[in-house]
Order: sequence, then C-alpha cells, then structure tokens
Amino acid sequence: TMMEQAKKAVVPYLWYRSVLQQTLIAEPILHCFGLHEWAMQYQPEGAPEPPSAKYQTHLSLRVPRNTINQVVERKGVHCTHVDALRYFAPAAGPLNHHGANLQRTDQLRLEQPACVHAHMDLIRISLRLQPFLSAELLCDAVEIALRARKLDVAASPYDATMYGVGIVPIETPEGRAQYKAEQKALMHDAEIVRRAMLQAYDTLLHVAFDAETIGHAENQPDPERYASAQPGGLPWRKNLVSR
Repeated sequence: TMMEQAKKAVVPYLWYRSVLQQTLIAEPILHCFGLHEWAMQYQPEGAPEPPSAKYQTHLSLRVPRNTINQVVERKGVHCTHVDALRYFAPAAGPLNHHGANLQRTDQLRLEQPACVHAHMDLIRISLRLQPFLSAELLCDAVEIALRARKLDVAASPYDATMYGVGIVPIETPEGRAQYKAEQKALMHDAEIVRRAMLQAYDTLLHVAFDAETIGHAENQPDPERYASAQPGGLPWRKNLVSR
C-alpha cells in the first residue's frame, strides 16, 4: 500500500535523526582511548587468532602481542560503539564494560559524542540525506570523519607511519593524555556538524512526510533495529533477534 511504501521510506531518516539526537545529549566518555582497535587484536594465551586480524594484514604491529594483551586487560575496554563490537576478538568481549552482546537499539542508549566511530558515521548519515543536503555540510562531515579515522589509526597498535599517520602511544600515560586532548577537540568540532545535520534531518522530515506516516513508522520499527552483535559474530541482517 501507499502507507507501507511511505513508512519504508521514512524509517532510515527517523533512525538517523534519533542517533543524532541521542548522541548530542549523551555524556561523553573520555577514557576509552580507542581500545576497540586493540580489542580486535587481543589474543591471550590459548586463544585462537583474532578473526579481525585479517583486515589489517597489510599493516605491521608497532607493539608486541603481550603489550596489546596488557593494555586491553589493564582496565578493560570502554567501547560504546555497537558496530565496533562485532570486530572484537571473541576473548575481548567479556572485557568490554558496556557488554559483549548488544542489539542495534542499544546504539541509542550507548552512542556518545566523544566516540571516534560515531564521528566517522557522520559520512553515512549525511549521504542518506543526499541530494537534500548542502555540499558544505557534506564536506564538513567528511573532514570530521577523516580526522576521526586518523586519530583512530594513530592510537591503534598498528604502524601506519608509511601512510603519513603519526603515533599516539595510548599504552603510555603520555599517549593517553594526548589522545584525550585530541578527542576533546574533535568532539567539539563534530558537535557543530552534528547539530547542523540534525537540523537538516528535521527539515526533510517536516516537508517530505506527514505526521500519520511518521507515527506509523515509529510504531513499527525495522526488524534490523533488533539485530544482535557479538565479537566475531554475524552481520546485523543475519543475526536478527526473535521478538
């Protein structure tokens, strides 16, 4: 029916607007130090090789494996990004303070404005609005995402200096202080972009969809909102939760 088609069309816009809204009001977490990348390489004695290690075979580790394990085990992992969790080594899952089994809906509970991966997601969120988004705002989102990824890789256990990326040695107190300072600066700049993006979503929803369609979609969310993620687990669409 026309209503079902309209509902299907509005669902992703409502979802991304909710993500933007919740991220803006959440308390920032400034003690994660980008350990999601380290959790992907975590391999304690007796554990199998981390599944996600295959994605970085072109990069050498800049620290030995025992240092990676010690850093992950020092205070555990404070990763709030539900998409990052799926790439953790299975052994690192129980060390995440925010859970080792999360659903897509947990993103609205956990997403927070200091997360570098939340900044990278601004590209995906902005592209959903095309062509109803200014080129300037799209460029701003890309710039924030690139800065976030550069900090992400610099703080990782990989050596990416051949690509012009420096090193933020978060395995040291000095490196953690540096990461936190850069994280704060990036968070401030990303907030400006995120607020502009939210306004663009509000505008589109107001002019393109009526209240009945929006209400219908909010009462019948997409099944993928209830998909589950675990370290080394299946993609979202192949891991739906029965309701």
